[in-house]
Parts: sequence; C-alpha cells; structure tokens
Amino acid sequence: MNKLVLKEERRHGTSNYPVSLYEITCSPDHPLLDLHWHDELEFLLVTEGRATFRVDASDYELNAGEAIFVNSGLLHSGSVASDEPCSFVAVVFHASLFGNGSIDYLYDQYIVPLIGQNVRIPVHIHLQEGPMGDILGALGQMKEANRSKRLASEMQIKGLLFYCVSKLLEISEPMTGLKRDNDGYRIERLKAVIAYIEQRYAEPITLQQLSSVACMSDSYFCRIFKRITTQSPVEYMNGYRVQQAAVRLRQSDDKVMQIALDVGFNNLSYFNVVFRQRFGCTPGQYRKQQATSADY
Repeated sequence: MNKLVLKEERRHGTSNYPVSLYEITCSPDHPLLDLHWHDELEFLLVTEGRATFRVDASDYELNAGEAIFVNSGLLHSGSVASDEPCSFVAVVFHASLFGNGSIDYLYDQYIVPLIGQNVRIPVHIHLQEGPMGDILGALGQMKEANRSKRLASEMQIKGLLFYCVSKLLEISEPMTGLKRDNDGYRIERLKAVIAYIEQRYAEPITLQQLSSVACMSDSYFCRIFKRITTQSPVEYMNGYRVQQAAVRLRQSDDKVMQIALDVGFNNLSYFNVVFRQRFGCTPGQYRKQQATSADY
C-alpha cells in the first residue's frame, strides 16, 4: 500500500472482481501509509495499536477496532499514533463492483451520488451500536473470509461490501451548498503539483515552479500545502526523492552517490540526512537490511 506515486496506479482485484484486501503492520518509526489517492473506494480498519489518518485536510485518530471510509479521489495518508506497532486491514474496491454494466437503478440511485460526493458520508467509523457497529462487524468478517480463502469467499466479501455501503448511506446526509468546501479546489491544485514533482523529481525544482503549477503565490502555496499535507513542499519533495532512492537501493547495485544524483540530490551528505530521517538508517545500512530480509 505504500505506493511511491501520489495517484496510485496499482490494479486492485480484476475487472470482473475489483476488490483487494491487504493486511499491513507497521512499526512506530515508519510511515503507516504514504500520501496518495486512487479512483477506488476504501475502508481502513485498525486491528492493533493506534493510528492517525489524514483524509484530504482532516485528521482522524483511530483506536483498534475503529475504521475510516475513504471515498474515490480523496487524498489520504496515515501514521502510527503511539510507540507500539500498528496493524490495519485495507479493503479497496472500485465502484464498478456495484453495477452490472447496463442501466442499473440501484447504481444510479445510490452509488453515483456517493462517488460524486453529493451526499455527506462519515469518514470515521466509531465503535458503537447501530450502522457504524454493523459496518465494523462486516469488515471483520471480510478479513476472516479473505484469510480463509474458502469456497465462494469472494461472494461473501462482495455481499458484505454492499451491506457496508448501504449502512454508510443510511447515516449519510444530503450535501448542501457546494459539493465540497473551499479545500476541494485547493486539493485538486495540490494533486497537480505533486504529479509535477513525480514527473520531474530528478531535476532541480524551485518553489516558484510549484506555486505556478498551483496558480498561487509562493507564500499562499506554502501555507496551503503544509496545512493539507502536514509537510512543506520541500519536505514532501525530498521525501519522494528518497522513496525513489530506496527502490533503487533494493533493486540495483548502483553506488549510493549515483543514486543520490539520479533522484535529484546534488549533495551526498544532505541526501544521507534526509534518508535517515525517513528510514531511520543510512542508505548503506538500508541496502544491507533489505538484502538480509530477502535471504529469509
């Protein structure tokens, strides 16, 4: 799930069954979920520990047993919220799961307004009786069905997803006024900025270039970027660059200096500092750790 691009391109499931479940455990010193977005909808259920998830510009603190719902196209990321490891289950599914490819009354009546964000859906699914508790119970059943791989487990998961979405709609509210608040436009502009970074991270990139892509002044752009992503533009850009470097360290024998240059750093010492901040070790130590892990 820790994709190295903002717009996640991984295919979840198949065209006929567009559903995937992932069980992930993360230590406190590593990011739980890197900033990204995708066309699919997603439930994230914390099964152990505590986590903080950011969806667009809002933060949600989750304890074990709680979940969040991430609608199509929303920026989201996560971090461990304590000094203990955190585990979660991600259920990622495309809206096409609910349609049959022809005129479908239920799809048009309920799914189109949901993914179009014409209804206000709660993000944080709390531990409580009623629809939210029903959703959490169904997510737990999906996890067990996915683990068991028993006959027709896909049918059970699909049925439970229909049930979960129906419960979400049961506690939804009509969207009044603008479909999304003023952050909606800003977030769309930030998506363009981060796509720009992903395409040109190996080149020198100035703040002026990024603010121009966002159609904002430099100072306003920095404030909005920090508020929505919790990182400055430079912090995000350097983080993305060392993520790309980590891939190269795992997959090649290239020298560290060459990798640093290739991902956009012209100073090896600075590259080492940023890499250690992100991964808790030097690039050389990271490469050795990955090689050791691969031997087992």
